[in-house]
Order: sequence, then structure tokens, then C-alpha cells
Amino acid sequence: MAEIFTPECSVSPLPGEFRPAGGCKTPNFWSAAYSLFCLLQNSAMGYTATERQISSHFREGLAEGVIPGTGVTVSVRRFSSAVDSSLRDGQNVPGLFRSLFRSREVEESNREFSYYILSPGGDSSKPCDGSGAIILLHGLNERNWSKYIQWGVSLADRTGRPVVLFPLAYHMNRSPRSWIDRHIMMPLVSARQALMPDARLSTFVNVALSTRMTASPQRFMLSGYQTARDLTALIRSMREGSIPGIAAGGRTDFFAYSIGALLIQVMMLSDTALLPDDSRIMLFCGGSAFSMMNGTSKLIMDSRAFEMLLSFYIGWPESIMNGGRKRLTRLMNDTPEGRAFFAMTTLQRLENLRGRPFNRYDGRLKAVTFESDTVIPAKAVMETLSGADTEVWDPGYPCTHESPFPVLAGANEIKVDRTFDRLFDTAARFFA
Repeated sequence: MAEIFTPECSVSPLPGEFRPAGGCKTPNFWSAAYSLFCLLQNSAMGYTATERQISSHFREGLAEGVIPGTGVTVSVRRFSSAVDSSLRDGQNVPGLFRSLFRSREVEESNREFSYYILSPGGDSSKPCDGSGAIILLHGLNERNWSKYIQWGVSLADRTGRPVVLFPLAYHMNRSPRSWIDRHIMMPLVSARQALMPDARLSTFVNVALSTRMTASPQRFMLSGYQTARDLTALIRSMREGSIPGIAAGGRTDFFAYSIGALLIQVMMLSDTALLPDDSRIMLFCGGSAFSMMNGTSKLIMDSRAFEMLLSFYIGWPESIMNGGRKRLTRLMNDTPEGRAFFAMTTLQRLENLRGRPFNRYDGRLKAVTFESDTVIPAKAVMETLSGADTEVWDPGYPCTHESPFPVLAGANEIKVDRTFDRLFDTAARFFA
């Protein structure tokens, strides 16, 4: 039956006005026209202009609805983790820091949380076309999704597939908001500097992670294990078709950035099949063995925390630890994730235990990194992924690992826009 237009149900293909009056359903024609309009508008604006628009709209975090200037719709889904990675270690730290450890708020936010699906052009409750979805994995110590909204939009627009923003354990919305509250965290920074005067780059942004990793470095492996198991459950639900907006049986691909790349590499190397055989995996600014990284950063963790992590995992199993040895030993020795993570801790272990495992993926693995990256250096990525399809780019503008696409002005703005488009055009071709 043809759709009837009435004055009460008329709509306009403009971002602020795309709403049928009187609660009427949006006509299919206008849904398609609006999506096309948004794609053209977004393309004309470029990454930098679009980023300014999106960031101003989502200052309070991601919310359901159409992302301004795009045809992409955000939907929220709930997830309950079946894995408990908590530790009883808070009693061994000074009182000021105990709120960062085991507490009802910390554990509940990590166990019961939301993830987000970015659906291209239309009704987010309807599966796109049976092509599955792309899971986007973020970096270490990140607490909000603002950086990744346009990444997800670009993947959804260019591939026509839903993109899932899924948080790592104790990150993003799986952690208390207080962990990035300057007023709450600055006293902890001062206290940590007094206790550890040699710690470099301790900030209100990284003091929560730094304190937790210094006290109990086993948390790094435990939270990674929890995330891997959560992703395994998510993939199963997606393949079964039990998640609205994602068709059953479709391919599950991954766009993994920074520490998200290490997580997906661990899942790739696991003895049991944690990833579907047809998954395609793209790594961005990531892919090296853990010991070849440099996680000391104002935005990631301070020097004492990263030095503790390095010495702990390079020295394993002789490392001294703050309780929980039996639990970590079981995970490292008796689970596929633990054995794979151990292999990824150093390049020598990887080669001794697995050879050159990343050259066996027959076009299903691709990596892009920037030559200026100092957190996960390009040379380390090339050596770890020896034989795999890896590209090292010179972005041509000032950037960091944590901010590969900064909002700049003038000639640099054009370079950022071009590099962003080049990356996600490359990703779209790879995921096709």
C-alpha cells in the first residue's frame, strides 16, 4: 500500500526538524532521503567540522537517537557480565585511596552496564541485511565515548553495517564517573606524589588506574580475561540473532585500537576458538607485544604504574604479588586466554611459543599505525606482526597516540580530515 502524506505527518530532511508531527511514523521515503542528505552533508563538512558538531551534542555522553548531521542511529543495550574479576586488595592501600578498589559502586558498574549500537540509515531495531556487525574496541584508561562516536559513524556509513561500541572491564561506563572528576581525584594525585615522589606524569585523569595497577598488577590480566569472556558471550548472541538490529548468522568483525588490539590478539591466539573463523580484524595504532609498549602518559598511567606492570608480567611467574596468586596462576596456566596473553607479553615469548602467528590469516588481518606513535611504536608493531598486512603512515600533522585525529586549524585541519577519511575508507574496503 502506498504511503499517504498528510500535513500532520509531513517531515523535513533537516537535522533539527526530522520528526513526524503528531507521533506519526516516519515515511520510508524520507528515511532514505534523510540518510542520503546526512551523508552528503557530513562528507562536505569533513572530520574536523563534524567533530565539533558531534562533541557539542554529546557533552553528557552517548544517548539514544539520531546523531546530528548523520543518518546513524544510536541504540543502547544492556549487558550483564558473568565473570567476576574483583579483588580484595583495598585494605592494603592508604585510606584515601580505598574508594578506588573493591566497592559496591565499582563492582556494580563493571558487572551491569550498557553498550551502544550505531546503526546506519534508519530503524536501529531492524537488522541491516544479514551482514553482521563490527565491534569497535577502545584504548587503555578511557572513560567516555566522545572520541569514538565519529569513528563508529564512519564505519557504519561506509560499510552499511551496525557498529558496536563495547567497553573493556573497568573502563568507559563500566567505571565510576568519579574516576575522572578533577575535584575528587586531585587530592589523590597529591597523596600519590607524596608517597611516590619519583612517579612521572601522575594526573587526575590517570591516578585511578595508576593506583590500582601499582597495588595489584594482576588486575590488568584479570580485567582483560573478563572482557574477553564478555566479548565471547556478545559474539554468540550476535550470531544467534538475539540482539535487535543485528541479523543472525552475519560476520562479526573488529576494529581494535591501542590496548583493544592487544585484547583481540589474545583472543586470536587462544587455543580454543574465541573468534569466528570468518572474522576480519583491523588494528589501529596497536599490535605490538606488551613489553614493547610505553604506557607512561598523562592520559594513561604514570611511570610507577607502568614500570610495575612491565616488571610483573616480564618476571612472571616469579613476580611478587599482593595476594591472589593461586587465582592468577590458574588463569595464566589453565585458560586459553591466559596462555595467549603470556605469549603476547614479550616478542621472544611469542616467537618461542607461537612462531609468527599473525602471518596466517589469509587477508583477514590488517594493521595501520602512525610512525610518530611513541606509546605503541610502529617498529614494535611491525616486528610483532611480522608477515601480516601492516602499513605505517606519516599523518603529516602533530598528533599523539591518544589523540590520532586532533581538532586543528588551517592546513593541518585538511591533513587531519584527509588522514581520517583515508583510514576509514581503508577499513571499509577491508571489511567489505
